[in-house]
Amino acid sequence: LPPTEVGYLWPLVQAPLTWFTGATFVQVLPPLVVLNVLVLGPVAVLSVYGIAAHIGGRLLGYWAATLWVIAPFAAIPMFTDRYHEKWIDQFVPQALGLTAMPDFPSMVLVLAAAFFVVRSFERDRLPEAILAGLLAGAAGGLKPPNYLFVAGAVLAYPVARRWREGAAFVLALVPSLILLAFWKWSGLGQLPVLALEQARLAAGTAPVALELDLDRYLELDLEHWRNEMGGLREFFWSARVAQWAPFAGLLAVLRVRRYPIAALLAGWLGAFILVKGFSTRASIEANTFWRLLMPAWPAYLLLFASIPLLVPTLARRLGERLRPPAARAVSRRAVIAAFMLTLAIPAVAIAASSPTDSPERAVYQDDVGNFILTAVDDGVELSVRRAGSGQELTWTTGGPWRADVSYRVYRTAGPGPDVECEGSDGARAQYCYVRSAPIATTREPRFVDTAPLAGGATYRIGIATNWADDPAQGDVFALSPPAPAAP
Repeated sequence: LPPTEVGYLWPLVQAPLTWFTGATFVQVLPPLVVLNVLVLGPVAVLSVYGIAAHIGGRLLGYWAATLWVIAPFAAIPMFTDRYHEKWIDQFVPQALGLTAMPDFPSMVLVLAAAFFVVRSFERDRLPEAILAGLLAGAAGGLKPPNYLFVAGAVLAYPVARRWREGAAFVLALVPSLILLAFWKWSGLGQLPVLALEQARLAAGTAPVALELDLDRYLELDLEHWRNEMGGLREFFWSARVAQWAPFAGLLAVLRVRRYPIAALLAGWLGAFILVKGFSTRASIEANTFWRLLMPAWPAYLLLFASIPLLVPTLARRLGERLRPPAARAVSRRAVIAAFMLTLAIPAVAIAASSPTDSPERAVYQDDVGNFILTAVDDGVELSVRRAGSGQELTWTTGGPWRADVSYRVYRTAGPGPDVECEGSDGARAQYCYVRSAPIATTREPRFVDTAPLAGGATYRIGIATNWADDPAQGDVFALSPPAPAAP
């Protein structure tokens, strides 16, 4: 059982792949990129087309799907030159699914859930509502903040007067919340949203009380939002156009009387902006704003694509072409398959998981306050021998890494292990932290440490890479087993 800081679904997707590729981020990247580009990418395009077609017919569907494909590239000239590196080299790969992070898959699952929510507004489409709830739950299982999408669905179903479908959506969603709570409790020994606090009563007793801790998730910092909009004005062609476009699109959707879809898109985008956009962790200058709001960008694009419907008389001239294309109802087999993939199999896997006998095989390294879980690879064999008054380190390169790598030398002063493991009460997962600090970076599998050592030392080698092939940048994605200094 791994540490359960993230959702349950992404580790369960990655684990079988690592049996064939290796346990590191770089090794599992190629099959995940193939999954994102060849499977999830087309799902996203079809979902955008389907939602837009329900707003304004096939023509709007084609227009929205085209925008979806070209938007990451069309936006490039709208940013100032000094922002291009952050947009092109850092965000666009995320937007295209060219990373091993769960942001792109979770965005696609949210988008697919929205598509089936829209389809469930039609008569006798209960299976669509159930499938939408299962997909929304799976998105939350990938990244819990994706549950914010539910705000849009909760607004849309009453507007559509689809009470039965709305209830089915919620009932299909609830098991994923239970599974997420079980996952968190199994790994952490508690639910992060519930803070354990000692509450002293007047009688002098001190029972343990549960307190709902929402401050860590909900930061309504208006001043921070203003600063971010200032950053948008600094780096983007027109902040006003970007800010007012979704409002214009919302008016367009209302103009063609797609009221439930308007409620869905408004609630979906609004919830993410309110919770994620106002968070101090979202920064346009640091390039975290775009990634944190990725699950909401489909709603933004659909509203933007709907703006042409505001052209006077256009809707009337389109006439019957505004009608959405007919679609077959979702089969029970599809719903059962979705249930098995998103709930049944993950539930069995989590219930069957057990603590590892060697929790130090995956350790956290402190990278300027960012604790990165890193695999320990036996393929990187470190040897230490005395070389005069220093320590000569040599090691095997490990891999194959399928990337240009550099090596970081870590050292812990003093005797004893360089890893500390801990776990909270009731937790099955152990958290192991490397106490070593990096002392050098090299391209060669050899290093001589000439620093005087009082009381011994322990060394490790970290394997690092990055998109710029700059040894000074990037994260360490694999560590060698420890090796003591030579006497």
